[in-house]
Amino acid sequence: MIAVFFCGWSVLRFGQINLTLSDILLSAVLIAMLFRGEINSKPFGNLTIFWFGGLGLMLLGLLVSTLINGSVDRWLIVGTQYLFAFFLMPVLITGQNVLLTRTLPALFVLGIAVSQLIGISASMLFDNSDTKALMGDGFLTGNGRLGAMTGEPNPNGAMIAFSLPMLLYSVRRGIMPPGIGLLCGVLLAWGLLASGSFTGFSAALIAIGVYLGVSGLRMLMRASLVAAVALGLLLASGIPLPAAFENRVAGALTTGDLAQAGTYTGRSALIEEAWEMANDNILVGLGVDQFRVVSGHGAPVHELHLLIWNEGGVVALAGLVIILLTMFAAAFIVVTRSRAEGAMILSVVVVFNVYTFSIPHMYSRVWVLPVLLALSTYFARRSTPYRPLGQAVVSR
Repeated sequence: MIAVFFCGWSVLRFGQINLTLSDILLSAVLIAMLFRGEINSKPFGNLTIFWFGGLGLMLLGLLVSTLINGSVDRWLIVGTQYLFAFFLMPVLITGQNVLLTRTLPALFVLGIAVSQLIGISASMLFDNSDTKALMGDGFLTGNGRLGAMTGEPNPNGAMIAFSLPMLLYSVRRGIMPPGIGLLCGVLLAWGLLASGSFTGFSAALIAIGVYLGVSGLRMLMRASLVAAVALGLLLASGIPLPAAFENRVAGALTTGDLAQAGTYTGRSALIEEAWEMANDNILVGLGVDQFRVVSGHGAPVHELHLLIWNEGGVVALAGLVIILLTMFAAAFIVVTRSRAEGAMILSVVVVFNVYTFSIPHMYSRVWVLPVLLALSTYFARRSTPYRPLGQAVVSR
């Protein structure tokens, strides 16, 4: 539960390596579960074979391409990260009791809301020069964008986009009191605006739309009424919107010119380059982390499908597509069986897929863990009896 609360707090990491406090806590849970024999070998039921099979194909394609063109040391690092995120985390999260996993989204929301509270408070008292040494350059950027405890504005926008459908679900299920939910909603909304993330703002709107659309007319009407009242109060208060939102998002929304949406122009140039390079990397890719080496821009393309294709070839791309389709298949299955969980799961899966079009490698747990938390509200074990450490499993 503590690991989930701190999942989005990437500032709490060890040096510059991709190892956070949440990762350490999750690893401790994993070791305990191994001793107790509580690992869930089929985290997504009959869909598990597709998830693990897709992961295997993606890593195989990256490995073969790296052995031919790159350095195997890089594959070992990246491959281990993907295995931890997409193999070990599913068997860990779904190995919990479903009564617990249905409370975890609320803890994730609380963690992100507290992160925004810290960031918003700091932005009123300090600037980038004051916070950079302790919290990093992305906690509060030089142009006033809010990264909060996530450490960067764009990932912060993503965490908020993940959180909003989880917040609606937690309030609907009675896991979170409406008053606490309203307070969290205000913090998340303001943090989203202050992050100045066009992708985060777009993903959040899409996620809320999907959640309300799947939940039904009654939920849609209630949410519309609350949103109208909140918007009216905001306009009546005369409080100015965060400058980061007005500079990076509002202009693109009002004019329809995506060139005003932050770094869209630079990212689109990388995507165009990657699309042209893909013709030469169909069967064998460049190898892990080699795209930035051969790119004329000296950076990885911020589009996961094209990056995996260019670095791992079509086999790796097929594996990635299988994983993404498995997410959607699981979400649609749950929608037909449990509307409350299904609406939330599908919304979170949509957010993840939106970010596959704007992020390079997505092995950091901040990306996949929200998806797994959502899926676990349906796919986790229905009963997990307590046993002392070392006691044999007799029956399930």
